[in-house]
Order: sequence, then C-alpha cells, then structure tokens
Amino acid sequence: MVTAAWGCEPVEPVRESLQVAWISPVKQKVRGGTMIEVVQVRDLRAWIRNNSPEEPRVLQMLGMHGRATATADDRRDYKITIFDVRREWLCRPLEGGTPGTDVSNVPVCAVREQQAADKHHEDGFTGCGYSMDTMSSTRGMDVFRVEWAQASEWGFTVMPLERFLEGA
Repeated sequence: MVTAAWGCEPVEPVRESLQVAWISPVKQKVRGGTMIEVVQVRDLRAWIRNNSPEEPRVLQMLGMHGRATATADDRRDYKITIFDVRREWLCRPLEGGTPGTDVSNVPVCAVREQQAADKHHEDGFTGCGYSMDTMSSTRGMDVFRVEWAQASEWGFTVMPLERFLEGA
C-alpha cells in the first residue's frame, strides 16, 4: 500500500465493470486524450442518501468546493457525466506511488496524474486515492482517473448535477 507522508487510509477494491461519474462545471470541456477524475456512482448515491442531496455539500464532500458553502450568486452550474467503464481503464492518483503498481486491483497513475486533477479539485486533493471532505476535514470518496476517450467508448449520459441529486 502506498501512503503519503502523513499516512493514507486503505482504498477499496473495485469490480471489473462499474459506473463512474465525472462532476464538472457546465462550461468545462475536455479533449479525447485528457484524463478526468471520477468517482463510483454507487458510492456517490449512497453518500447522498445517507448525508445530503444539496449541491454545495456534495461538492465539498468531493473536495471540489472550499469549506464555506457557496451563495446563490457565486455558485457555478455543475454537470455530472456518467460512464460505464472497465476497471483496467482506471488508475488511482496516489502521490509518490510507483506508476502501474496494483493498489486494491487498480494501478497507480502515471506521475503526471498523481497531482490534483485541476483547479476544481485542489481544495480536497489528498494524494491518497480519495478526496478530502472540505467541510468536515474528513475522508471523502475514492477517486480515480480515466482517459476521456476510453471512458466514453461505451457512451455516456450528461445531466445537470442538481437533477441527478433530486433522483439519487
């Protein structure tokens, strides 16, 4: 198991085929070769059912929003893109890990993919393969990276995050 200097908790193994979700600002676009940060849909739905279906709170749990909740004026619109993927398409962003090393049946990402995915993930990036809940400063959700072109190979669904939360 790879651990950061301050110590990482173990990450969960994943099934061979699974659904993952990429949450991003509505205007954010990526090219085919871009790596995106995703979470398992079943974990996201379970967290929402047990905690909060409110968008700002979900974004905090994912490490995508700072500790203070957004007001209606400064909140961005977010979308969720859902993919069916194979486990071997994923990697874990474990900072300082040896690329390709298996950690709970998913390889460690290449060095360039071991940092925060983008500015939307900096607040809650741990380098441990999971997010930090920026409101409670506790462990958030296991995160993975996948190349857009591979993730979209079997198709995908996009909807406003707010709509997904209503039905989760």
